[in-house]
Amino acid sequence: MPLVVVPNAYPDLDASRARALGNIRMMIYGNYCIRAAATCMQETFRRIIADGGVHNVHKDILPVEEIFRLQRTEEIKAAEARFLR
Repeated sequence: MPLVVVPNAYPDLDASRARALGNIRMMIYGNYCIRAAATCMQETFRRIIADGGVHNVHKDILPVEEIFRLQRTEEIKAAEARFLR
């Protein structure tokens, strides 16, 4: 029977080991993305506080336009214009 695993409690279980077991078909790493995002936010806020503003951190983070692209803001606005009259 194929298995899906969420290896949060087993960080040493890498893809090659999972393949070797033979029955794992998918690994979900969602928790790691949330943890990485929180780590980045903490570091960014530390820098802002230490620098007394965003003037230094500004150049190291994604532009707002990229956030809008990831959120598909243009598509959402078009759908709102069509459906929210």
